[in-house]
Amino acid sequence: MLSSLLLVAAPLASAPVVPPSSIPAPIVRSAGVDDYKKLLKDAGKDPEKLWSLYEWSLEDEERKKYRKRILNKIVKVAPDHRQAREALGHVEFEGKWFKTERERDKYVSKIAEERGYVKYDGKWVDPADVAYLERGWEKDEYGNWFDPVAKKRLAEGWKQQDLVWVEPGEVENIDKGLWKCGDKWLPLEQADDWHAEYDSPWVIPTTRAVIWSTANRETAMKAAKEAENAYFDMRKVFGFGGEVSVPFMLLRNQTDYLQFMDGSEDYDLPQLDPLAMSAFNRASFADLWFDFDEEAYRGMGVTYWDADDPNGDLFGKYDARFAYGLSFVESIDPTPQAADDVLREGEVSPEFAQVRIEDQKLPRWFRWGAACYASRWFVDNTIKKGGDPYYARAWSASNLNKEGGLLSFDDVFEFEASGGNENTYRMILQAGLLVAFLVDGKDPELSRLLGDLQKAIEKREDTRKIFSSIRNALDSKEEQIIAFMNQ
Repeated sequence: MLSSLLLVAAPLASAPVVPPSSIPAPIVRSAGVDDYKKLLKDAGKDPEKLWSLYEWSLEDEERKKYRKRILNKIVKVAPDHRQAREALGHVEFEGKWFKTERERDKYVSKIAEERGYVKYDGKWVDPADVAYLERGWEKDEYGNWFDPVAKKRLAEGWKQQDLVWVEPGEVENIDKGLWKCGDKWLPLEQADDWHAEYDSPWVIPTTRAVIWSTANRETAMKAAKEAENAYFDMRKVFGFGGEVSVPFMLLRNQTDYLQFMDGSEDYDLPQLDPLAMSAFNRASFADLWFDFDEEAYRGMGVTYWDADDPNGDLFGKYDARFAYGLSFVESIDPTPQAADDVLREGEVSPEFAQVRIEDQKLPRWFRWGAACYASRWFVDNTIKKGGDPYYARAWSASNLNKEGGLLSFDDVFEFEASGGNENTYRMILQAGLLVAFLVDGKDPELSRLLGDLQKAIEKREDTRKIFSSIRNALDSKEEQIIAFMNQ
């Protein structure tokens, strides 16, 4: 499917050469121009004879006036006759022929929108492929993505340390336990110091995530483990995803977190969180993070893990899950067109956050609720027999009750959360509760709706009616949701 869409912007391939044995016997060519009507009648509705008649018309410039008539006759009796179609200048898309490229492009735009495809580098693509395309990856003959640069370098003896390529002559430094930091090779403790700056974080790839971190490497790897676990909770929500490792940012402490998200002239940091969600939550999304030098949108979940705080490990575990969850949702429902517009203009304004919200297919309460579920309401299946796998749910229920209990469901569904709304934290917690009940509440109606939603999201279909039904169903089950929360 993707390959056919990508071909829209590429030149059409020339018609295949027809083997001599398959060329039909030519009609009589000695007839004069005046015998055209007779020849046309003799050809009847046989496309092979009509094509031979078209070839006859090519032998003499005086016969030019017959060519289009013959070709139209061929496609009338044989609509899929490729040679006739191409001779008429028609273009094909997914087995359907169009008289002009403009007509085809209009049709492609319509069905691409219906399928949830997005424009990337002038071509319609599946949003799930954007991350691969941004990395410069290619597809092999079986449709699998691969990194052509990595393939070439590995064959030449290079090695990768995290995402840094090390040339063959320096590979021995990896075996010595050193880390490449710019032009230097440093032991771990010094490497931690080098990566503690905002503009030179650790960038550590794992199976499910890519951790950008100014925290020390040991802490970053703890966060990586939590992201790997949170992946399975996000899969419970969406039913698919995780084909691409998603990035999230881990900072050293709360001060760095707030400074990074709010921006700082002293550190030459732009504002990344214009809705100031970080004011009420220990994890947020960097809506305005652009790297104009690399021409890349870096929007991702951001949080912190304070290894120097006695309770740092306790809270960092859940916050890493939350940041990863926000990035996971972004991978499911990205807004590449809006980001491309900013990169093309070369500057970003705070209004971009609102533009993103308008471009998102998933409602905001569900995006934040899904990430909150994986962080605060998940069922911990790693707990051994005799333990309580529902401890996170009990903890979050306690926090929500301390905040004043449930808000109006309408407030949560409208989700006007921001740094200016004192109920933002409560709203986020309750959105997570609603997603938890949808996923784990074992309500037959909601289980069916969740299945419908997962299929629709994966197929890039319109989900508005399904979300409307989910909203109505959740609205009618407040008592069951309260019981679920407090059980």
